[in-house]
Amino acid sequence: SPQKKPSAPLGDPPRTPPLAPVLQLLRNQLQEKDALIRHLENDWERSRAQREREERLLVTAWYNMGLALQQQEAGTPPRGLPSGAQSFLAQQRLATAARRARAPHGRAPSS
Repeated sequence: SPQKKPSAPLGDPPRTPPLAPVLQLLRNQLQEKDALIRHLENDWERSRAQREREERLLVTAWYNMGLALQQQEAGTPPRGLPSGAQSFLAQQRLATAARRARAPHGRAPSS
């Protein structure tokens, strides 16, 4: 007669953990990683946009400085630049000071 293998009663849970909690944990981890990726992508995009703005400002400043130098050599007074400013940094400091002086009262000047 064939021998039956001993089997666990039907009411006993299996030895492996149930899959539902493991799946939920993995889903949560995936959602957290997706959120982190989105956050990092947004940070990267903001950094790229800021770098592009800074590059445009530098190009504009170099252009204005070259134009002022060219006009100075030609003997015409530079347009829109403060008088007496010799260096690029001095011009920028004077422009910033003028902007801050024009800021409306009750609001912090933007820097």
